Amino acid sequence: MLSAADLKAINEALVTFKALELAGHEVSKETFPLPNDLSERLSSAAYEVHRGRGLCQIQGLDPTLYSEADNLLVFLAIANYIGDKRGIQDKKGNVITHITDAKAWTVPYEKRHVVHTNQHLTWHCDMGADVLALQVRQVAARGGATMVASSWKIYNIVASERPDVIRVLAEPNWPVHVSNRKSRHVLASLLEFHDGKLLMNFDPSRLGTHPAMKPRRSRPVAIPSLTEAQQEALRVVAAVAERNSLQLGTKAGDILFINNWALLHARSAYTDSGEEAEGQGTVNQRRHLLRLWIRNSQLGWKIPENLRAPWEAAFSYADEGYVSGDHQNGAVTQLRYPVMPEPDYKPARYTTGSAAFVIEDSESEYDDE
Repeated sequence: MLSAADLKAINEALVTFKALELAGHEVSKETFPLPNDLSERLSSAAYEVHRGRGLCQIQGLDPTLYSEADNLLVFLAIANYIGDKRGIQDKKGNVITHITDAKAWTVPYEKRHVVHTNQHLTWHCDMGADVLALQVRQVAARGGATMVASSWKIYNIVASERPDVIRVLAEPNWPVHVSNRKSRHVLASLLEFHDGKLLMNFDPSRLGTHPAMKPRRSRPVAIPSLTEAQQEALRVVAAVAERNSLQLGTKAGDILFINNWALLHARSAYTDSGEEAEGQGTVNQRRHLLRLWIRNSQLGWKIPENLRAPWEAAFSYADEGYVSGDHQNGAVTQLRYPVMPEPDYKPARYTTGSAAFVIEDSESEYDDE
């Protein structure tokens, strides 16, 4: 919980940063300076995320006291202490994604990705992200809870109850959708022990065939379907995660940091409110989170080659020497930090994964040549 002194220091640092007339991507420890006491506690939080429980929840901020732009700056500044590198979340270069069901959007749910609806989001991790950072701008009227489950606990229970499932998860034959690859998929395992750690790379909606991905002359091999054993493994992991989950109580202003290799997360269905409240006029309570993918240069986990492909799609523009030979490292001309959701929802021709990573938006990518 941030103290009154912490909030005062954050506000003073915000004034200092804005006086420099810099852009959001220039937020750093140097340009958004926080006092030693708060800096040290945030650094300890980074250690807890990477070497401890894998989770940190910062409370005490009131988003109604800041403009939308200032809320984003504060989020970036605090997140910078947990991870100093920011991943891109689509080929447009978006570093920030707004997770919401905006009232202005008229596109029907069946044409949206599930993260942009009010529906249940199944157990997964955001493939490719080291740490998932979420800023809660507003909570839903009902539901919309974020749940987490330990990958280690899931592994231990499944290994005890269904060792056959562990063997299936560890086989490097899962077809994973990826960006910037000629084949548009790689074969990888969903878990691996590396550098003394268990890494789980689990997102059911980013695996197997995809209805929008058709073979063509330049990419004649279709993405393989999942086997019955693989489908069963996904069901087992989801069931174990569900019965061993922790629901995070959040309110507007909270910031969550989740170690994406060590924890799975899910979201319950929710209901927003725009109804008339007696004596209060219109109440417009709509769930709205900002998502950021980050990596800590010092504490970030070493990534085994088998799991690098999704990571490369998010972080290869800040290359650490992991980029493999067939990675088409298309230049990101400008990193984008959108302050608000797009006023008009534009369905991508092809998104993949529970995290809605947009592989490609151009029609030519999918039309037969």
